[in-house]
Amino acid sequence: MKTLYIHGLDSYPVPEKTKIMKKAGLSVIALHINYREKLGVYETLKDRIIRKKVDFIIGSSLGGYLGYWLAEDTGIPCLLFNPAMEYTDVFYSKIPTIEEYKCPARYIVLGAKDESINSQKSLEFFQAKEKEIPVQRIVTCDWLGHKIDFDTFGGMVNWAVYSMKKLGKYKRLVK
Repeated sequence: MKTLYIHGLDSYPVPEKTKIMKKAGLSVIALHINYREKLGVYETLKDRIIRKKVDFIIGSSLGGYLGYWLAEDTGIPCLLFNPAMEYTDVFYSKIPTIEEYKCPARYIVLGAKDESINSQKSLEFFQAKEKEIPVQRIVTCDWLGHKIDFDTFGGMVNWAVYSMKKLGKYKRLVK
């Protein structure tokens, strides 16, 4: 399954996480993005999704925010770690208006001890979106802060991949 991994603000694609995703059976595309300097990040990522025929999106923090909108725009399932849904003022790319929510399955991992993202506000955001999507699963990890340790990352990647396989094929909506 071709997977786009989108890292967070002031971060990079950690090689250990790429190995974890590959071990879960994913073919990983992981770009290093300087969000503070690169304009048009959303458009660049959407173009990559279309050209590479990506099947799954994994995003963390600001990458989770982008992953959410890209999944809705392109009709691809996603796994989001501590998505920065309320902190969009540091992002320099315009998210287009999404007329129709298309994501077939959304998996969200929130850290109860997140010092950067308010996990309660994120939980409320996604609970309000539950009726817009066929499958949405939210896990709040009591031990987890903003940084995702490798064990948690691996466990949640495996959980999402297993869950999608259990659901069977979904209709790919990307054009």
